[in-house]
Amino acid sequence: MHWTIKIALLTTLLHFTPVRAEIELLHWWTSKGEIKALNTLKKQLNDHDYQMVSTSVIGGGGDTATTVLQARALAGNTPNIAQVEGPSIKSWDAIGILHNLNNTAKKHQWNETLNPLAKEINQTENGYVALPLTLHRMNWLWVNHDLLTQLALDVPVTWPELFIAMDKAKRHHIEPLAIGKQPWQIAQLFESLVIAYGGVDFYQQAMVNLDKTAISSQKMQEIFKQFRRLSLLVGEQLADHKWETATQYLAQDKALFQIGGDWILGELIALNIDVPNKIGCYVAPQTQGVFLYNMDSFIFMSRPDFTAQQANDLANVLANKTFQSQFNKVKGAIPVRNDIDLSGFNVCQQQANQDLEFALIHNLAVPSMTDSMAVNPIKQQAINSELFQFFKNDSIDSKAVIRRIIAIASSDN
Repeated sequence: MHWTIKIALLTTLLHFTPVRAEIELLHWWTSKGEIKALNTLKKQLNDHDYQMVSTSVIGGGGDTATTVLQARALAGNTPNIAQVEGPSIKSWDAIGILHNLNNTAKKHQWNETLNPLAKEINQTENGYVALPLTLHRMNWLWVNHDLLTQLALDVPVTWPELFIAMDKAKRHHIEPLAIGKQPWQIAQLFESLVIAYGGVDFYQQAMVNLDKTAISSQKMQEIFKQFRRLSLLVGEQLADHKWETATQYLAQDKALFQIGGDWILGELIALNIDVPNKIGCYVAPQTQGVFLYNMDSFIFMSRPDFTAQQANDLANVLANKTFQSQFNKVKGAIPVRNDIDLSGFNVCQQQANQDLEFALIHNLAVPSMTDSMAVNPIKQQAINSELFQFFKNDSIDSKAVIRRIIAIASSDN
């Protein structure tokens, strides 16, 4: 063989790049902080010879992504992996199009290493059928300390104190609450009110079990009274903000408070905001000790070109302890694995983890109805819509909304 041919062949071999397996992930992570977390996932896959094809569906609560996934499943065109939450995992498994991840679970000792909530949510009678990735706390009050000082206010620990603080902010032409005109954002506020004024047991009955007696109670009418008070304080400022736009208002000294999950922390970290010095994290008023949660999981969907073995090989990469630590650190959540050291995490994440441990011991950890953890998606979206309409229209009577929510709760869907 001529020496020039040998050199050309050697050069080709030295520069040979193995063909990476393309993996499509359908998700709703589109904010700055979420994309930063997504990039850690992309790198993890890339380091293990997978090429991620990202199919992002805009819509912070994931409702639109769920609709897209359902349509694609009906068309027989599912992605390899899809982001899902809560009860929908069991619904997807019941259809019979998910790979079980029992081999991955055994290798990573999920029965021993996973948080109890993650074990419960991600298993069916077929074993583990979803890979848990994040555990988010919902009942956070995020506070702009500079504005709080400017207004000579203390951090509110009760809703009456919060109302007073928001009213003062409004009088000083500061947005009292960073919030956007999306049903799930508004319903989040309602959940914290239900826990504050009703307690965990009442929340469980009304928002998780959808018990008609609890929903129609005098206590629920009082909660709607406070919800109306809140809507009158902040309703007129309501704009078509996505949640991350609202967070930017908080970070830019345009809004005093934001109530919502610790994906807000991930966004603040991505914006290089000093948390907790500039923006502080506090438990939502009157919910001390309670951990209102949601959880992101991945399902691995059966397709002709994606076998159970391939699914478990891929799941094994994403179940990796080091990767899960890196991902959650950026995302703002706490890991689903109990064997991850949180000493390098933000203090808000460390506090969330401590509060979760307390809540689990004292039965104070409750799933979010708003964010797909408590009831089926059809009822969830219908209830969120009712709460949203009430909030933005002060002519709607609470008793009429309560009647409609009872009707939703009683439906077969």
